[in-house]
Amino acid sequence: WEHSEMRTYVNSDIYNALPSGLSSKIIDTTVISGPGSNDNLSFTTTDKLYLLSGKEIWNYKENFDTTQGYTRQLDYYEKKGVTTSNYAAAIKQNVGTDYYWWLRLATFDNFYGFSIVGTGGFNSWTYSNTSYGVSPAFRLAE
Repeated sequence: WEHSEMRTYVNSDIYNALPSGLSSKIIDTTVISGPGSNDNLSFTTTDKLYLLSGKEIWNYKENFDTTQGYTRQLDYYEKKGVTTSNYAAAIKQNVGTDYYWWLRLATFDNFYGFSIVGTGGFNSWTYSNTSYGVSPAFRLAE
């Protein structure tokens, strides 16, 4: 996530396309991400918009997610009851059709793979040059 083109895209193109009334209320968030391997590395960034990790959606521990102790399921998904077997609230749509969307979680076995939320809800991974949607998260000032 830290050095990805997706981070630049989300925090520049998408952020700058938001209405000023919304973007002016978005506050910085400390985002912790990992390289996707089984080592203990993690990276910290400060972002206005960010992509989610699997744990922030369905509170599931991925073996290759080195940031497990630094994040939790977001209240939105917890209140919706999202789990790996109850994932309807995690599925996003594009023109009325269930659609894949990117997470910030790198995969463990190659340099090009990132996790996605699939049309079946539970995350899987694919190569990062594949075109899917994004669902950026952000926090608003109170």
